[in-house]
Amino acid sequence: MKHGVASPSLSKDATEFDSGGTTPYGDVLFTTELIGTNSRRLKDSDHTLLPTLHTFTYDTDFYVTNLSITKTLEFDLTMYMQGVKMVWGTQCSHMGDHDWDVYDSENHKWISAGVPCEMVNGWNHLTIHAERGTDNSTIYKSITLNGKTYTLDTTYGPGTANPSWWGLTVNYQMDGDKKSDANTTYLDNFSFSYQ
Repeated sequence: MKHGVASPSLSKDATEFDSGGTTPYGDVLFTTELIGTNSRRLKDSDHTLLPTLHTFTYDTDFYVTNLSITKTLEFDLTMYMQGVKMVWGTQCSHMGDHDWDVYDSENHKWISAGVPCEMVNGWNHLTIHAERGTDNSTIYKSITLNGKTYTLDTTYGPGTANPSWWGLTVNYQMDGDKKSDANTTYLDNFSFSYQ
């Protein structure tokens, strides 16, 4: 992972992500805790903020250098509180069915969202809207890729977590191909909002 990349970049301050190795279909997960125990910005030490959050938007530009070896790109939000784990996992499966998949936290499995993921070589713009239900369910509202919006409105139950875990993280994951070809992607103009 390399910060401050000027090219390719839309802002002149992109982040480069590299993967490779020797393990077929290996992956690399990049994660940062925005709120919680290990956050550098917002600790929520008194545990009053997370329970009030219900609406989330993950927005970024991402650059694909070689679509032919880019198996899957994953964009996630995870929240842990009061022994509950909520994962809003979204992945664009390019080498599989070319659809978006969403993660079912309760049953620990990926499910096809039934909508196409048409990422391209070069810059792509992604916006994911999600919600937390009053019962801590994960609600996938919509995915917008390169100006095309797909309404999902699908809901899954929460999973369980260590009761001491408290926080909200955002993730970006690159999944490798069968030969573990070296691959590079970039993220730029990343933003995450909640209310």
